Amino acid sequence: MAVNPKMHPVIAILGAGPGIGEAVAHRFAAEGFVVALLARSEAKLQNMAQRIDIDYGEGTAKYYLTDLCVEESINNSLDTIKTELGSIQVLVYNAGARRVHGRSIIDTTTEEFENFTKINLYGAFWSTKRVLPDMITAGRGTILFTSATGALRGMPGLASFSPGKFGLRSLCQIITREYQSKGIHAAHIIVDGPVDGDLIGGVARRRWEQAGEEEKLRNIDAYLVQPTDLAQIYWFLHTQPRSAWTHELDARSQNEAMYSKI
Repeated sequence: MAVNPKMHPVIAILGAGPGIGEAVAHRFAAEGFVVALLARSEAKLQNMAQRIDIDYGEGTAKYYLTDLCVEESINNSLDTIKTELGSIQVLVYNAGARRVHGRSIIDTTTEEFENFTKINLYGAFWSTKRVLPDMITAGRGTILFTSATGALRGMPGLASFSPGKFGLRSLCQIITREYQSKGIHAAHIIVDGPVDGDLIGGVARRRWEQAGEEEKLRNIDAYLVQPTDLAQIYWFLHTQPRSAWTHELDARSQNEAMYSKI
């Protein structure tokens, strides 16, 4: 059943969660998009959808339980979105699996390597492959990949993370070379530094609190990437004129050294 009778443009965010995913959802909803949120945690998805509906009107957001490690799950969700909301104009692949504490290659299990690579790379391939035909037919479409410094350099302890992000960067280049002339704008966004959120950002905040580093706590945005600010970049990429498309962009907070994790 269609639930987008006014045919608002549709954005699908895979790997939607508190932080970048939710911030991007709010930014696009503010511009009149209907937002499809895809992830595995129903409680988080439900809360995000409710907050978006409160801010922008009932029916602005819908969520779809999706296992990004499983092609069939992604295909089923994207097909349902097309049926219910319409063709997807913007695809944001925001999923990422990594360790907070590194683990050497010897200590990295095959299971972890496989699962992380599925989340970091395979899911992007599967979802892109599913939405491209409709984008090509429409003669336009935006595909945005959330990435990391690990896409540029392998780092000790991240054997299960960096290879997938390396592949994600390559996949985005291939999409651009194959489909840019058909109106598809693909961009690889390197988030070079910790994001202010429950995971990495939360660890940094707690460390600074314990160490009494008041200056950092007073100036969080100079040390941690703010999701709402990053969401502006996603909107900027989507709205770029076709005479000046950006393919790859890196972003970091003011006091984060460039590619500091290399």
